Amino acid sequence: MAMEAPQLAILAGLLLLTILFGVTRFARLRFPLSGHLPYLWTFFLAFGVAEFLSFAAAVWILALLCFLALKEYFTLVDIRWQDRWAILGAYAAIPFMTYYIQIEWYGMFIVSIPVYAFLVIPFLVALGGREAKGSVLSIGIIDFGLFLFVYCVGHLAYLALYGTWKALVVILGVTLSDLVATLVRPGGQPGLARTGLRCLVSIPLSAGLFWGLSAWTGIPATHSLLLGALTPVLASVGRYTIAYIEADLGIDRESAVPGKGRVVDTLRSFLYVSPVAFHYIRYFVG
Repeated sequence: MAMEAPQLAILAGLLLLTILFGVTRFARLRFPLSGHLPYLWTFFLAFGVAEFLSFAAAVWILALLCFLALKEYFTLVDIRWQDRWAILGAYAAIPFMTYYIQIEWYGMFIVSIPVYAFLVIPFLVALGGREAKGSVLSIGIIDFGLFLFVYCVGHLAYLALYGTWKALVVILGVTLSDLVATLVRPGGQPGLARTGLRCLVSIPLSAGLFWGLSAWTGIPATHSLLLGALTPVLASVGRYTIAYIEADLGIDRESAVPGKGRVVDTLRSFLYVSPVAFHYIRYFVG
């Protein structure tokens, strides 16, 4: 059976990312977003698996990415040894949420982390029991990481259920916004103004991308333009917010490596986009 154009494009994208990843590793080259390639490849791999093989297998690939992000986050925060049961509970929340995505149970997916996991984590912190002082901080640290790096990323996995290209165009829109943020370096501007300028450059490019792919995504042209304009705004908010948090965690973007800030830094642009894009598409497009 001949492949359709979207399938060929996904396959070509996977092949291109694989080649770029291999070349940069072998030749030790650096170019804009080179550090993002392994994680972009993970997204493309997951959506390629969803398109060609199995949606169920794809969501577990993204669950592994959530695990790596959460694990890295826990190595960077100041967490007490007595909270180990709560940390294990946070890891257990990943398959708990992923299973509901796999069986397409939206109602349980949407409350799996912000209701059930958030109720269990304080109990597990209390179960550690040795020292009450600092427990509120521990609960906040664990719940915050669980929400950002598991729940928000999980929305991308569920979005693939509504169509591989719907999820793929969101990834491409965020990647385009990241590329603009890397290349556009307005000197002499404070952080927020610099973020705003980069966002303004990204909006027409992203809107054009979404509109151009609307025939493949199945998102109507008007909604494609609106979602395309919204994506770089949310990606910029995510970059600005997480950069502030990274400063507190001691992450140096220039020297970040996997396990020491690279995964957190790479995913920061997706954290605001993923849930908003998911709910926008679910409500307006379905």
